[in-house]
Amino acid sequence: MDPFGLSQKCQEMTSPRSALVVALTGLLLAGCSINVNDRPASPPVSAAAPQASSPTHDPRLNATLYMQRSEELRRLSEQAYALATLRLGDALAKPGSAALEQSDGGQGKPPAAIFDVDETVLDNSPHQARAILAGKLEFDVGFWDEWVSERAATPMPGALDFVAELRRRNIRVVFITNRECRPRANAPADPCPQIQDTLVNLKNVGFGDVAASDLMLKGQNGWPSDKASRRMEVAKTHRIIMSFGDQFSDMMTVTRRQGPDERRTLSDAHAAMWGTRWIVIPNPSYGAWLDALPDPTTSALRTR
Repeated sequence: MDPFGLSQKCQEMTSPRSALVVALTGLLLAGCSINVNDRPASPPVSAAAPQASSPTHDPRLNATLYMQRSEELRRLSEQAYALATLRLGDALAKPGSAALEQSDGGQGKPPAAIFDVDETVLDNSPHQARAILAGKLEFDVGFWDEWVSERAATPMPGALDFVAELRRRNIRVVFITNRECRPRANAPADPCPQIQDTLVNLKNVGFGDVAASDLMLKGQNGWPSDKASRRMEVAKTHRIIMSFGDQFSDMMTVTRRQGPDERRTLSDAHAAMWGTRWIVIPNPSYGAWLDALPDPTTSALRTR
């Protein structure tokens, strides 16, 4: 589900912590409790913000290394897009929509597929690595925006080939991200320089020319973190056949107030969607699911 720290996915990267057991172990060693949002929407970190005692004690270290160095992560991402390729024929042929908001199933409309951006089609782990090495334990929106402006994110494994296949079949590709529109001091007249940054980044790594109407950011047109209103915008003209993301909220409305048990119940209620119309890309680095855990998060560990 798109940059970090935003409320629902958001975005996109707020002091992310690993979903891996090893990363949770790192939390125990570090003795700290970090609040994770969904992607960039948090205020800038103040001078008094917590600092990691050492990068080796940062709770995000193992997850970031897993993103960058493990063969398993590369294969998992490729595997997700390979599964999507296998499911594409049925998604086109069978009636229905990947968007719960599209209650009529989109009958008679041309097909579209919706993608989150960050950790779904673009890999931003270098930004996470920089935050670790700089001792930034909490999400810093300015630090994140500097990374976005570099337009340096690389494609997630498998994403380029699958998007190319969608275009070959004349399926509209729409990117819904919680990268947030924020003016910059060096260009105050532009309310959302992040749009052009993202379009250029996508093109530079091989996704081709993306129409501005096929990229929807948080804050653009007043859109909130919850992606439902943006899915509904796409559903006005297209049948949404598949959705792709690294967060539950990339598929349907879910909040950080909903704990693990409620999230599982919601997930089970839509079991037929997972792996058919909803395809999840693995992201061990951050997620709103972590915000939903009880405090202290160690109480969520199972020992049996």
